[in-house]
Amino acid sequence: MEPELLAGASTLRAEPLSEDCRLIWKRGDHALIGISGGNSYFNQDRLTALLCWAGEHFTEIDVVYVDMHMDEMLVADGHTPERAARSVRGTLKDVRRRIRRSLERLGPEAKRFRVRALSEVTTLPAYQSVRHRIEQALDTDRDLYAACDRMVRQVAHHRTQSHAATGMPTTEAHLTAGLHYVTAEAPLFIDSPAIFDVPSSTLLYHLRTPVTDYLAGRQTGFRAAPGQGYVVVAPSTGTRTEHLSGPAETDLLESTDPTS
Repeated sequence: MEPELLAGASTLRAEPLSEDCRLIWKRGDHALIGISGGNSYFNQDRLTALLCWAGEHFTEIDVVYVDMHMDEMLVADGHTPERAARSVRGTLKDVRRRIRRSLERLGPEAKRFRVRALSEVTTLPAYQSVRHRIEQALDTDRDLYAACDRMVRQVAHHRTQSHAATGMPTTEAHLTAGLHYVTAEAPLFIDSPAIFDVPSSTLLYHLRTPVTDYLAGRQTGFRAAPGQGYVVVAPSTGTRTEHLSGPAETDLLESTDPTS
């Protein structure tokens, strides 16, 4: 691997969300890297550094980019379905290009990385089983529902605040789109060992979220799988880990619209 890539990876700081998460990370069985479409955090250099870091610490790595429900949020913003679909196509094309270029820079190490869209993962029987359990739990576990609801509302609120100049309010359509988005991702947070058929799995992301905080600290009721861990991996530019409500989260549900 190129020395400059290793140097970039060495600038990243890793913070497990619990002691169990630290032990799962140190096992190094599997890493899951989720990439939100349109998230400006994942520029080419940051993405390459993260992939390089994961390659140094884990035996297997899956990269999953979200390609679902993005158009719903744009429609909630007031775009026509046609314009929203065109925007999402452009965003996903850019995401795939950045992933491909980052892996090309890793050289032979890239063979250990599996790249899939979330829509592909949803066809796996294990994903569908976990999704079914989550949907049932959301109806009965108030704490789980509250954690997901906080995440949805924070994302929707930030999105509408970023459009403050237009006076856009947070609507029920925004919240519904956000809930669909979060629910589609949730199985990866809950039981990625089962979904990707690995002994244990560590979800890598650049910030903390209400859902990962909730799952990392959950000891009773609906919990993540025993081998599910969470580690925040971000540039070593500060002493405090960002939370979803902070500025690092700016584009979680945004999509690049070339017609804007």
